[in-house]
Amino acid sequence: MHRVAVRSRIVAVSLAVFLAASPFVSCTVSPEALQLFLNQALLQGMITPEQARLIREAALSFQNESRPFTYEEEYAIGRVVAAAVLSQYPVYNQPELTAYVNKIGQGLAFFSARPLLPQGYHILILDSEEAHAFAAPGGFVLITRGLLKLTTSEDMLAALLAHEISHSALGHGLVSLASYRMGDLAMYYAALSTQQANADNKETAALLSAAVHDFVSLISVQGYSQAMEFEADAEAMRMLYETGYRNAALEDFIHMLAGSQDERIQQYSVQHPLPAERLTRISVIGQQYAQAAARAVRLQRSRKAASLLRVESESTGIGYPAAERSVFGLEAETGSSEAMRVAPLELIRRERFGAMRRLF
Repeated sequence: MHRVAVRSRIVAVSLAVFLAASPFVSCTVSPEALQLFLNQALLQGMITPEQARLIREAALSFQNESRPFTYEEEYAIGRVVAAAVLSQYPVYNQPELTAYVNKIGQGLAFFSARPLLPQGYHILILDSEEAHAFAAPGGFVLITRGLLKLTTSEDMLAALLAHEISHSALGHGLVSLASYRMGDLAMYYAALSTQQANADNKETAALLSAAVHDFVSLISVQGYSQAMEFEADAEAMRMLYETGYRNAALEDFIHMLAGSQDERIQQYSVQHPLPAERLTRISVIGQQYAQAAARAVRLQRSRKAASLLRVESESTGIGYPAAERSVFGLEAETGSSEAMRVAPLELIRRERFGAMRRLF
């Protein structure tokens, strides 16, 4: 009996290694190579004919699971995930606030990695004091009131939305779900290959069929991987820069999370990398965008100055402006006009955020 048990464990380990090996789960595996592997295993007594059949079936299942999702599948998965979340959290019934948050989110999404999803992006506010956010496949983003309350400006709200939208746009949910399904398949076929009890097989099969709902629980507790969180931060910084929001707002939001002693907020924090690591990476990216913004401002001022020089040259016949209107004076003028142009937008954002924040 001991020898049979050891052999079963060896088969299980061999099968798990086989299933986990990328050459065998990729879509390019050849039936000939697979059959050669099985023939050798059969000749050496490593597996039985029944186990060889299961391995062939497992390889086919893994190939099917590893193929890219179509958008229709992604959207359908996103709806199921959203429904699972909404079974735990009710929607916050504030249409005015929902419209405001969606207006910001849609503007940010236009500059995301996938700006034109066929069904668009859908942002819902959940009526809960917990600090939670769910970025599901297919453009679904669900955020609790408790998380929104942490934002103190529209820039900070945009930073939060940009981070969550990036998860959906970059397909992080699909990657996580695919990995989770692969794990379920491995457990399922390992259970069959070692001929466990029927009850165990049924339990494994039930786990497999509930993958999407378990995925919701998984991201609720653990969140996405650190690599995905860093990638979402970097993408959010780019989106903030492209839409004219302050890049530093994301740093402000992370500082807010790190400084909170509220357990409901700390739950959201632990789903992400350590604040110090996020801030270090974001600081480097922020410096790059600050330099890019400074170059853009200098280029714009230079072009305006050159335009004014051409106008004056054409009107006076002189190639240079008059002494009282030097190039430095023109740069100062263009700088002041730039400040006049930016200030109203910042004022509008501050006023509308103040009007909406009472609804958080």
